[in-house]
Amino acid sequence: MAGQNLSPRQKMIGMMYLVLTALLALNVSKEIINAFVTINDSLEVTVKNLQGKNAQAYSAFDKQMQNDKAKTEPFFKKAQVVKKQCEDLDKYVAALKEELIRTTDKMEAGAKMVPLGEMKAKDNYDEPTRIMCGDKQDGRGHKATELKEKINGLKKNIIATLDAKDRDKFTKRLDDLFDTKDPVTGALEDGKKTWEMANFYHNPVVATVALLSKIQTDVKNAESEIITHLLSAINAADFKFDTLAPKVIAPSSYVIEGQEYSADIFLAAMSSTSDPEITVGGSSLTVDGGVGTYKVRASGIGEKKYAGLIKVKKPDNTYESYPFESSYIVAKPSASVAADKMNVIYIGVPNPITVSVPGVPDEKVKAIPTGFALSPDAKAGRGHFIAEAKGQPGEAKIVVSADFNGKPMQMGEFKFRLKRIPDPVAKIGGKKDGNIPKSALAAQQGIIPTMENFDFDLYPKVTSFKMSRYGKGRDPVEKSAEGGALTGDMKSIIDQCRAGDKILFEYIKVSMPDGTTRTVNSIPLTVQ
Repeated sequence: MAGQNLSPRQKMIGMMYLVLTALLALNVSKEIINAFVTINDSLEVTVKNLQGKNAQAYSAFDKQMQNDKAKTEPFFKKAQVVKKQCEDLDKYVAALKEELIRTTDKMEAGAKMVPLGEMKAKDNYDEPTRIMCGDKQDGRGHKATELKEKINGLKKNIIATLDAKDRDKFTKRLDDLFDTKDPVTGALEDGKKTWEMANFYHNPVVATVALLSKIQTDVKNAESEIITHLLSAINAADFKFDTLAPKVIAPSSYVIEGQEYSADIFLAAMSSTSDPEITVGGSSLTVDGGVGTYKVRASGIGEKKYAGLIKVKKPDNTYESYPFESSYIVAKPSASVAADKMNVIYIGVPNPITVSVPGVPDEKVKAIPTGFALSPDAKAGRGHFIAEAKGQPGEAKIVVSADFNGKPMQMGEFKFRLKRIPDPVAKIGGKKDGNIPKSALAAQQGIIPTMENFDFDLYPKVTSFKMSRYGKGRDPVEKSAEGGALTGDMKSIIDQCRAGDKILFEYIKVSMPDGTTRTVNSIPLTVQ
């Protein structure tokens, strides 16, 4: 029952439990029996500490509910389900521990419960075995089986509260934390073929109680991990920012006299469930989903300026004000060409281009390219095109003409830069260098190339790479892989890493959508 995120102290306690259990099989002295008492006391302290940690998380949920109930409530309800499930199993285990102590020590009904260390029959294993495993050869059908079913029920019910995209990840974690499978054939010991027998048969009461205390810590750890995930998921889709800035977005800042000018005014990083107050020239705008729309009839040729104020509520219910100003141009009819992504055409990928002439229907506008191919974008509709370039970087252009009463008129020539797709950045575990916990590195499946600060949805693939490990007093180890996934040998090397070891991923080759193969950045990591 090893968790993914246990503290060093808990890992040490778990290891001590395993060692002491092995020593018991050798009939070691009472010092070993008393050591289990010490372990149990430490585990019970850990349970209390985890309860305090989880209480803080539930308190954070309460504050989030006060600040933004609409966004928080779905996650809050799931957290309450997890809390109830974990509390029920914790109470069941606590009652089972008390039953073991009272029955084994033959305490009278109503007698005050004694601590484990004050038991008279600490080394008794007959009663714990009878209660947990009965007298069957497989140990099934008694308290141990009941406990296993409750543990499996807890895992199932917790996973059911999660979104589908998170279930596989947490199923693996919970299965590792609560391993209720029967021992594999090669690991059988003394004929203990079932989970019940392997954990509870012929163990003294102190060992059984200590194991149950460990299960309680595992329950609290699972609860902590799930509710922390749910708490972070409240704002997982929100933008992360360190400043607030007003933004003005208009479909066009270039309009024809007599047309309507429209602009969306909003505060970047706003909450979609908490609308700001927006005013322009002292008049309030209608705000929906955090966005205020400013509309005014365009009249008079030239630049038109306007200014306003955005007021947003802070977490303490006070308001912060942000002034803004912007402008638009009223002009006579002319052509306009806008790259939907940026003022660049990238070689080897589809580049969306919009071509229009204000006041002229799209079907009467022609766009003639030089240096690349231009085809209509059927999905986007009229006025939208896909530009595709091949060859080397350079310049290209589009000549736009419009049909006015049957006579074509050139409306302008628009130049673009032809550029190569930038190299992706190779990462593993979200890192391209620096320190990384061994557990985090061991959990990774492979190298992922990321197009940083690039607006196109491109998915390059790693075709090969090499991994090297360097450690103080250790011979360097190198392994190569075809594709982007870590090989079994690589994962084995990572499992053998020690703190301070260096892991280097290099010679990373990536297949790009434009048909090229690039060698990208190396990834130097230090294992913690």
